[in-house]
Amino acid sequence: MLITTEYGKIEITLQAISSIVKKVVSESYGPVNVGSPQQGFFSRILGSEEKHGIKVTEEIDGTLEIDIELVLEYGVRIPAVVANIQENVFHRLKVLTEANNVKVNVYVVGLRD
Repeated sequence: MLITTEYGKIEITLQAISSIVKKVVSESYGPVNVGSPQQGFFSRILGSEEKHGIKVTEEIDGTLEIDIELVLEYGVRIPAVVANIQENVFHRLKVLTEANNVKVNVYVVGLRD
């Protein structure tokens, strides 16, 4: 993502955006784990961010598309939790990176106690 200011250009990598998304999700109510419920210890340590359940892509027109795979706590209202996470991610990216075109897709891949 490239931002032009009066002083020059700022480039924000997709990995940095992924880190912001991971932080926002970890602060939200409901998620137990980001990524597949079957991930083992070594795949978490050796895997990339994509394997952790967060994928950030930038389209040609500058739109950021964020795919998040979540394992939620059993008993939470899934639509409410997902809508809350979508709003939080969108708002935080808009404030921190000035990104206006953001699509946030949340996939619930499991439930856990």
